[in-house]
Amino acid sequence: MKQCPTCKTTYTDESLSFCLADGARLASLSNDEETLVLPFGNNSPPARFADSSPTVLSPANSHPLPKKKRSSFFIVAALIGFLLIAVLGLAVSVGYFLFRPGENKTIIAAVSPTPTSIISQKSTPIDETANLKEKLANLEQQMQAQKNQKQITPERSYPIQPQAADIRRVNSPNDGFLALRDAPNSETGERLAKIPHGASVTVLNCPKASNVGKMPGRWCQVIYNGQTGWAFDAFLIR
Repeated sequence: MKQCPTCKTTYTDESLSFCLADGARLASLSNDEETLVLPFGNNSPPARFADSSPTVLSPANSHPLPKKKRSSFFIVAALIGFLLIAVLGLAVSVGYFLFRPGENKTIIAAVSPTPTSIISQKSTPIDETANLKEKLANLEQQMQAQKNQKQITPERSYPIQPQAADIRRVNSPNDGFLALRDAPNSETGERLAKIPHGASVTVLNCPKASNVGKMPGRWCQVIYNGQTGWAFDAFLIR
């Protein structure tokens, strides 16, 4: 590092010899301390290093613990020791009580479960599981029975014919047919179909006696060609 002696400008470029401001010759600056050269054979240290030996503190310069702190430390240590002794004595007394001869068998017998109780404890969950399964099975059967009861049977357009069917033929030569009505009345009953003369019908029942004009007879519920209605039996022959 170099410095101008006139303007005190410092340059770090070692290749410069003159100041760029005023042209003065630059002077070298060195922070290195002067190297000390010892004469050959002289082992004594320089004067500056003569007193470099470590300083030993005297007991007077040391900082001993205060008396209060030392007394607190001893109290805490005594308490810890007392607690350890108390815990050790308690453990010994408990061990002696548990493992005292003649009484440990009674304690073990009172604490340990009998094989019968173990079997009953193990069998209880199994029995409960079996009961739950049985209840679920019964519930499923009840639900299935209810579903079967709710199933709707298909409706039929005509009732089931009895085993001993009453088959009759229409005898209406004048008109050529017999009216099949939806009600047992010639005036109010609507005509459903015309049964030709000589056709066969199945008579279900004849509950009502009546007259059609001057002709006496009964209204019978009959089946013709799969259709159910009412016809006057005065025009029916066997």
